[in-house]
Amino acid sequence: MKGNKLDKWKKLSTEEVGNYAIFSVLRCKFENVTKGKVGDFFMINCEDWVQVVAETDDGRIVLVEQYRFGVEDFSLELPGGRMQSGENAVEAAERELEEETGFCGESAKLIAKLYPNPAIQTNAVHVVLVKNCRKAKDTNFDEFEDLFTLLLTRRELADAISAGKISHCIDIAAVAKYMPLDPHSREFKNF
Repeated sequence: MKGNKLDKWKKLSTEEVGNYAIFSVLRCKFENVTKGKVGDFFMINCEDWVQVVAETDDGRIVLVEQYRFGVEDFSLELPGGRMQSGENAVEAAERELEEETGFCGESAKLIAKLYPNPAIQTNAVHVVLVKNCRKAKDTNFDEFEDLFTLLLTRRELADAISAGKISHCIDIAAVAKYMPLDPHSREFKNF
């Protein structure tokens, strides 16, 4: 330990021990340089993805409902998905929003970069705000997607989070990052 800071651990090796289409599992050997201890640590290696806070011109937020296999139930969420090779976060957000909802907007900007689970995941989620969204195109779902689009007022969004109707923790974090940027943030006072 140096003063008030910890020493960064030293990565000694990385081995892919499983590959499962949308993620791989890595075994990495790290050394705690302060203690001189070496250990194996397992990580889920995923691509970065985006979550989109899409505001319509009348102040509603675009959400999607879809079946999620991990919990074997429907989930109410912000639109989003994996970033494709060569895309930046804004490009990916605009593409995902259009594909999943048919909505397009203006003034898209990155408002946060979050780490879903830095203990075991290697990726980041980028939260992008898109303003003045409107339905412009038909949806273009991936092979295993089937989504229903909903528009909620800010108050309805805050109430859905408070009532547990929105339970995706990354979406809740995305909304928390959005709240201070929203001139109507009083809608979230009980959030």
